[in-house]
Amino acid sequence: MTTHPAPQSVDACRYLGRLIAAAVTGREKEDLLGEGFWRWGDLHPEIAEIASGSFRRRQPPTINGSGYCVRTLEAALWGLSGTTSFREGALRVVNLGDDADTTGAVYGQLAGAIYGYEAIPREWRTKVSRHDLICEFADRLHKMTL
Repeated sequence: MTTHPAPQSVDACRYLGRLIAAAVTGREKEDLLGEGFWRWGDLHPEIAEIASGSFRRRQPPTINGSGYCVRTLEAALWGLSGTTSFREGALRVVNLGDDADTTGAVYGQLAGAIYGYEAIPREWRTKVSRHDLICEFADRLHKMTL
């Protein structure tokens, strides 16, 4: 709300947050991406369109990682829905270009929750700055949820 209070941004975060929360509790990818997943109140129409599966009906250039939260979220879900591994989906979304780092980050949050840490290619994990500190924080956060 502090930096991006637009209804689209807020609802994109609500939707993505709910997807991630459900993924870490073991919900199946197909269930998460299904049209009936969202049941926690109204969403901005642009986010509701994504929740209803727009990412399955579109292809580039309509799907793009422009940096606009609506398009970024749609592109991340497009990459997730059309692939079967963390690596394949990540490459799919960042190769859309434009604001590839943002699209990849949104994809990575959800794909990581779905596929797990070990599914992230080792050669990518070892290049992350402060990898050990990030893992420590993640482990502590996970323990708080148990």
